[in-house]
Amino acid sequence: MEKMLQKTAITLVFLGANHALAGGLWLNEYGDFAGGRASAGAAAGTDEAATIIHNPASSTRIEGSQLFGSVGALIPKIEFDVKDSVPFIGDGDGGQAGLVAPAASMAYVFDNGWDKWGTGISVEGLAGAGLDYDDDWVGRYKATEVNLLVMALGVTLAYQVTDRLSVGVKPQIYYSTLTQKLSLPTSPFTGKSDIRAKLDGDDSGFGGMVGATYAFNAGTRVGISWQSSFDIEFDGELELDGSVGDGIEFDTDTGLTMAQNIRVALHHDVNDRLGLDFTVGWDNWEELDNIFISIKGAGGAPLPIDWKDTYHYAAGFQYQLNDAWDVTAGMAYDTNVVDASARVPELPVDEQIRYNAGARYHLSDTLILGGYVNYTDLGKAKIDAEFWSGEYSTNEMIQLSFFANWML
Repeated sequence: MEKMLQKTAITLVFLGANHALAGGLWLNEYGDFAGGRASAGAAAGTDEAATIIHNPASSTRIEGSQLFGSVGALIPKIEFDVKDSVPFIGDGDGGQAGLVAPAASMAYVFDNGWDKWGTGISVEGLAGAGLDYDDDWVGRYKATEVNLLVMALGVTLAYQVTDRLSVGVKPQIYYSTLTQKLSLPTSPFTGKSDIRAKLDGDDSGFGGMVGATYAFNAGTRVGISWQSSFDIEFDGELELDGSVGDGIEFDTDTGLTMAQNIRVALHHDVNDRLGLDFTVGWDNWEELDNIFISIKGAGGAPLPIDWKDTYHYAAGFQYQLNDAWDVTAGMAYDTNVVDASARVPELPVDEQIRYNAGARYHLSDTLILGGYVNYTDLGKAKIDAEFWSGEYSTNEMIQLSFFANWML
């Protein structure tokens, strides 16, 4: 009997949760002053300890020891408009599905007394998704709730090869958690309600970032960073509640790849007060070709994911108003990762446009306080599923962040 339930469970997950757990895109803002210009130019190095989050090589720019910390919140508003659906699916739109989520990061660059060497440690959230749709909405057989978090701890080691060139590495330990809830359909002729399924798990592993910076002169520099992919294996459980059985649990493994990416950045000081910043990037999401779900004792199979590589562009400026205040602003654009026929409601993103603005205040010679606001337009994110279709009438997010940087 248990074998039969396992086979039934995995079949229902594959059929009902088609394309489930499509993953999340990397974050580009981490709570620091550069986040107020959509992190434009950040991979070329900044003047805060948080610079090692963007590029480990830039730690050689920091004199003495610095400690950075930020807190904030991600406030999404996500509402779906149903265009077509069949009767047994219904026409529920899911309500306001965005979940407010906290955000935080930390970085410490310390003076090790080694000539030409830079060292530091950082903790940051790298990716995530949080959604909670109504239980009766049209996409309930894809997802009703999703929570995904990827964070990493990295140790930075950098070396100043010449007066102009620095290189660095940042080995990382990542930790990721995943929870997804969805409904699994029963035959409309049985009169039985949907089966409720919950798939969860967590994993930890290793990755890394490498980078380099090059200063043409005191006011102009470039930087490049490469973030490795994370091959995450969520060891967890699948819980079923409904007509298949009440409270049935199976051990599961869910494989998900977070793609490698590259950022190339330029910073240029126009004068003593004004600086311009630019970034271009590439995210290798095409390597996420399958999501693999397996249930212990019942086998598994890959779920094809038709994603494509994305390209990232950002531009911004920073301006020193006076000895106490700096302001910054910028925009960023990321290309579309998936077509409507393959898009899933677990990650309803299309092309993304971000508008950012921030400021910081030099409270003393050793303490800087600041913050920024980021508005992100996540696009219409049209979905053409097998039995329903539509687009997001509202698909946006506001990010608020507050930070402090201490010179120790």
